[in-house]
Amino acid sequence: MELQPERPRIYAEKGELVYWYDAAMSIERPRIAATLRLKHLKRTRRTSPDTEQFLELCRQTEAFADDKLGSLIVNHPTWPWASRVKGVGKENYPKCVGIVEKFGHYYDVGDLMIPPYVKREPETYFKEEKGKVVEKVGIWVEGIERLSTPSKLRKFLGINVDPETGEVPKLKAGHKLGFSAEGRMVHFRMGVSLIRAGGIWYDGSTADGYSLGYQGLRKRIVDRKGGKELPTPKERSCLYCNIVVTEKKTLYCPQCGEKLSLKVEPPGILFSGHLHLKTIREMMQDFTLCYWLVWRQALGLPITEPYSVAKLNHKPIDPWKMVDR
Repeated sequence: MELQPERPRIYAEKGELVYWYDAAMSIERPRIAATLRLKHLKRTRRTSPDTEQFLELCRQTEAFADDKLGSLIVNHPTWPWASRVKGVGKENYPKCVGIVEKFGHYYDVGDLMIPPYVKREPETYFKEEKGKVVEKVGIWVEGIERLSTPSKLRKFLGINVDPETGEVPKLKAGHKLGFSAEGRMVHFRMGVSLIRAGGIWYDGSTADGYSLGYQGLRKRIVDRKGGKELPTPKERSCLYCNIVVTEKKTLYCPQCGEKLSLKVEPPGILFSGHLHLKTIREMMQDFTLCYWLVWRQALGLPITEPYSVAKLNHKPIDPWKMVDR
């Protein structure tokens, strides 16, 4: 049934936190673009007063959206836990939560994708189809309800590893992106914030109920993969002769004849930059597991053991032990 023009309504599924998350992420792009433009102009001793004014307006707007997120996150079910973690602030963490809440979705009545523990009654909502706003009846499923296991959350955020290839999901030409690139970005930012703050998420622990933290996970990756750690090369280089080759026409080292490397790790070599990113990814796997557990427990949703505990015999992580205050 097509909605009549005299009955306009806001989409019910866009909650306050999701709206301000979208607003903050949307204004971030022009703010970065204006910042880069001014840097490029400065290199050639030029200025742009209009761009400077626009940048200031972007900063003010972004700050307003971030403040709104900060005021909303304090009422979130996970905040009693997150507020006690050193490095979790009211800027990055609301965006981690926001991308999950944005994953909420309406399903048609009787759809097999509706989790069995969702007992909501059908309700009327409005959706745009083929340029027209139509009235439909469906059942709303929250993002955290759709992500019924920690593995599904990791896959949605793109911080999982393919069990067959051992590779992280990447953008491929001609293929639909199978994860939220924005979600992966905001969670990596959260990881950097935890590292800068130090604390338990940096040092980690070997006690029961604790994550290994950045340092412990980094050591575990090195022990698992083995090999020698080297700085990530900025140009094509020979890792055996330890030289940089600037000739563009050659693919092989002029001294030993081995194939040159461009940030591709040969057997027995670990680049420090790649190792750092791998460690952050594994640290954020533990972090997302913690807020997934706290979130679902607060809402009374079923809890399942993560794959690392059920299949790999890792020690389960207690979110309430991974707090600093």
